[in-house]
Amino acid sequence: MISPISTHLAAATAALAIGAGGAWWTQGQRYGLQLEQLRHQQTTAELTSTKQAAHDMAGFQKGLTDALANFQATGQRNAAAQQNLDRSLRELRTATAGMRGDFAGLPERIAGAAQPALAQYASTCTAVLQELADRGGRMAERGADIARAADGHAADAALMRNAWPKASR
Repeated sequence: MISPISTHLAAATAALAIGAGGAWWTQGQRYGLQLEQLRHQQTTAELTSTKQAAHDMAGFQKGLTDALANFQATGQRNAAAQQNLDRSLRELRTATAGMRGDFAGLPERIAGAAQPALAQYASTCTAVLQELADRGGRMAERGADIARAADGHAADAALMRNAWPKASR
């Protein structure tokens, strides 16, 4: 026969085993919940930083697009200004050529109409004016080259300045 102490001891051992198993399982569930909460926090932080990166990238892309549009508009304005400058330069060359033609016949007209000293003076004035016209034409061409280079530099500088990311405040 089995003694009552053995029965109580067996029941206590069984209760202890069931209680320890339950405590083990409950503690495992708590740790599992804590791990899931930590994973959720990490995922939320990563999602937040990804959203911020996407927002920053969209702002950068908009800035770049705006800068490119501004660059293209500036390029078109510069092209129109260059055409106007080229047209003015052609008009200056035409006027200079016309002045050369006018100056070429001037000494003969003055020589026939007045004394020889006046003719010499007119020839000298004509030579000086021709030299001034030639230098003016060369100077205008050099100015056009400088203006072209300056326009290109200004457009490049504006593109870089406008494409630089703006800090959001």
